[in-house]
Amino acid sequence: MKYLSFCLLPLISFMLSSGLVKTALPSSGYHPGEAIPNIALTDLEGNWRYLHDYKGKKVVVNFWATYHAQSRANNVQLCNYLQQSGSDVEFVSVSFDKNKNVVERTLMLDKLESITQFYELGGTDSKIYKDFKLNEMFRNYLIDENGVIIAMNITPEDLKTIL
Repeated sequence: MKYLSFCLLPLISFMLSSGLVKTALPSSGYHPGEAIPNIALTDLEGNWRYLHDYKGKKVVVNFWATYHAQSRANNVQLCNYLQQSGSDVEFVSVSFDKNKNVVERTLMLDKLESITQFYELGGTDSKIYKDFKLNEMFRNYLIDENGVIIAMNITPEDLKTIL
């Protein structure tokens, strides 16, 4: 009996502790090959639009903020490239600034007043910011006609190659 309990105790302990081991990498937002979620977007006039409204078209979704220089520069570069190339890819720009006036002023300074611009009034506290795990860095996504992510963190050079 002592021998049986001596053998069972480590075996049970091992079985219980093996369930605590993490075998998968922690999630870090959405990745190529995955469907992009249908997020609700608010434009500068306060109107709502959903990302899945763009199904049937290729879309670049760019997340950025006026206070983040690299993401702001990416916003300008991607928008300008898509406009100049005559591409049929839609450009959706989503700002995480809490002040709408700052976004409008920045778009004017960057000469992007006419783009499809949305903003998240919740800023970094918003559900989109958390769901996409943007605390690591702002990203952009190229989405195909079916709502599947083709690529992320793309540059105009990447678009030339992909498209």
